[in-house]
Amino acid sequence: MKHYRISKGHWALIMLYSLLWIVVLPLLLIIKRHTPSDSGRLGLGMPKGPFKVWIQAASIGESRLAVNLVRELTRRGVARILVTTSTRQGMEVLEKELGPGIQKAYFPFDMRCIMGLALRRIRPGCLLLLETEIWPGLLYSCRRRNIPVILGNGRMSIKSFCRYYPLRKLLAAIGPNQVAAVSERDRDRFASLFPGAGTMTMSNIKFDLLLDKEPIAYVQNPLSSYFKPRHPLIVMGSVRQEEEPLVARVIEKIHEQRPKTTIALFPRHLPRVQAWQNLLEKKNIPCTLRSRLETDQAMPGVVIWDRFGELEPAYALARSVFVGGSLMPCGGQNFLESMAQGVVPCVGPFLDNFNWVGKEIIDQGLVIQVQDEEELFSRLTEPQTQPRDKVVNKFREYLQERRGGTDFLAGLVIRSTG
Repeated sequence: MKHYRISKGHWALIMLYSLLWIVVLPLLLIIKRHTPSDSGRLGLGMPKGPFKVWIQAASIGESRLAVNLVRELTRRGVARILVTTSTRQGMEVLEKELGPGIQKAYFPFDMRCIMGLALRRIRPGCLLLLETEIWPGLLYSCRRRNIPVILGNGRMSIKSFCRYYPLRKLLAAIGPNQVAAVSERDRDRFASLFPGAGTMTMSNIKFDLLLDKEPIAYVQNPLSSYFKPRHPLIVMGSVRQEEEPLVARVIEKIHEQRPKTTIALFPRHLPRVQAWQNLLEKKNIPCTLRSRLETDQAMPGVVIWDRFGELEPAYALARSVFVGGSLMPCGGQNFLESMAQGVVPCVGPFLDNFNWVGKEIIDQGLVIQVQDEEELFSRLTEPQTQPRDKVVNKFREYLQERRGGTDFLAGLVIRSTG
């Protein structure tokens, strides 16, 4: 790796960054509803090392990747692994999926002094950051202590790239040793920010996760007590705020023309639940919250999901699916989980964040890409022509050709720890 000297200017930027944390930190500690707080987040209460590997997984999605990676590392004989996350939802995944032998903790606040304390306790042989985890305080502290850093399963949206690009000189001086990105485009963006790092491409670990996933049978589905097997259910998954007016018009038209159809609406962010309630009430569309749904009740026009963790069971019951973040230029949301449950999803024209999936998935008829709300309405109300089992089998074949990301990244970590 090319050596980039940490100059006085870079050090001054790090100090300014730490000063900003002094302003922000009290607010984060007060707003505990959004930010988990414990002594580990201040560095002093972190698990005591040494640890062979420290893996940081931001939230739910990254925590699932971390679980798969920990299992592979354990299978290869790696012990003393620490996994951290920044959210309560991420911690729920880790606690559910990883046994007591794997240490779990919340990620420390990224102040230079806090990260110094945390690293003195953790003493990691290697740090693995998943997807887009760029923390200047942590990177600076690892560079000072010569701790190898890998950024794996790396993704870099154009929005994130534009945010980080003005800091490229600082990031070049403190960046990771190696970056394994999920596409050539992502690799090029990381290479622009971290020119001294060894950059490469890898298969996304999400392909491995989905290959191991089985469709949820109706009798095992936690939502089967609410929806009969042939109930006309349309799922609107991961809807972003920017596209809400478009999606609302589609919902209104479905309700007018298909009044017996139920729409399961999953806002991408739970704080949008109340806004959706207000909007649907103004349009006189009957709706209820998922938390208030009762067994055997008459289904309203829309059920607004205010709970985590039930999107895949809903996909397993759906007649048709739309995956959001794609009708407006938001980059798209994960549309792969729908196919794992045997449903071909509809997506909009904006899928920049998922170019790593490959355009072939649309060419093979596993995804329907629409251009506007009118086409979305038409596609959602058409019957699915492919049987569920055929969709699942075609999707598995697609995944088989792209598997191996977990194995690749585990090997990279093991080589970095010596």
